[in-house]
This record gives sequence, structure tokens and C-alpha cells, in this order.
Amino acid sequence: MTDSKLIDSSVWLAYFFAGEHTEIIECDDILLLSAISLFEIKKRLIERKIPEDLINKNMNFLKQRSNIIDVNTKIAEKAIEIYIEYKLATIDSIIYASAISNNAILITRDNDFRGLPNVKLF
Repeated sequence: MTDSKLIDSSVWLAYFFAGEHTEIIECDDILLLSAISLFEIKKRLIERKIPEDLINKNMNFLKQRSNIIDVNTKIAEKAIEIYIEYKLATIDSIIYASAISNNAILITRDNDFRGLPNVKLF
């Protein structure tokens, strides 16, 4: 693995809602983000009834701050292996596969990833 970091939606949401994890989000490192996390983050912002202009501001910020990793054939096939081996939910399998396929450490607050290799859990 490298020093690359794929930031899970749980960390981004803690940043947006509670100002947590500024040391990760506001550092000089290039951050990775699974494209599927865009769905999770925006969905949660909408569910919390965040004003549309703030949702757009937050989404633009995370897109500028991150290299977005699209779900491709390699990631989809790796996600199937992860799903079978670790019994993760489909979206979690895709996110974890995105990190592995990009030689990145997954940074998360989601206990579903506890104990997995190359995961930093808060």
C-alpha cells in the first residue's frame, strides 16, 4: 500500500456535520473518493434537510478536494471477491475494492470495516 488515502463517506459526513477529521480533510494530501460515496454523501445531506446551496457548496468542495474513483470492471470484480470473503454489503465492498485497486488506505468511521487490512478506523 502507499500513503494514498481513500476517504469513506462516514468521514466526510463527520466533517460536514461536526467539523471532525479536519487533519485529514484539510491536509495537503491528495484524497481519493469512490464515486459511489458521492451518492451516499449527497443522500445524507438531503435527508438531513441541509439547504440546497450548502449541499452544493459541500459537494463542490469534496469534488475539488478528491480524485474521484469511478467504478470500473476491475473494481466491480474485486468487490465481488470482497463481498464473498468479508461478507460486506455491496456498497461497502465497492468502496473497499476502490481503495485496494488504487493501493490506498481506506479511512473510515464505519465499523463494518473493522479488522480488514489497510483500513484506518476511527
